[in-house]
Amino acid sequence: MTADLLTWLETAITAREEAARKAAVVCGCHPPVPAWSFRDGDGPTDGRILVVDDPHPGVKRKISRRWNGSYEGLFMAQHVVLHDPESVLRRCAADRKLLKLHQAVPDHGRYSEPECPDDCDGQHTGPPVCMACRDYAGDPLQAPCQTLLAVAEGYGWTEG
Repeated sequence: MTADLLTWLETAITAREEAARKAAVVCGCHPPVPAWSFRDGDGPTDGRILVVDDPHPGVKRKISRRWNGSYEGLFMAQHVVLHDPESVLRRCAADRKLLKLHQAVPDHGRYSEPECPDDCDGQHTGPPVCMACRDYAGDPLQAPCQTLLAVAEGYGWTEG
């Protein structure tokens, strides 16, 4: 299950990264601008999602259409801004660090280094363990650990 979970998570994280990078592309003549803000108010230029440091501030884009003025529209716009490409890419990078930290390694009893210790006989009969997680006695926990399962749940994993 651990290999399936990691493959699934890699695919899910990569899909979100690609979507965030595509959403950050403003034009072909400047680097991507991944941060957005919301201008609230009742003025003619308010109620819009704006690209932070937009290299072409006068260009009309769908992202800068005026919201419908309802509370639902306001809440949707605020939600979209909180999940701008910059924040999605940060979250993906943090989740990749968690995947690396909580990777499965062969069970060496009380050892859980990615490489076998010098005195290892090469016989690994137990299931893989999490490289980082331990129980109260200091023994490694079986992989996938609860941390990895929680990260996967955030991406929609429902198996096991």
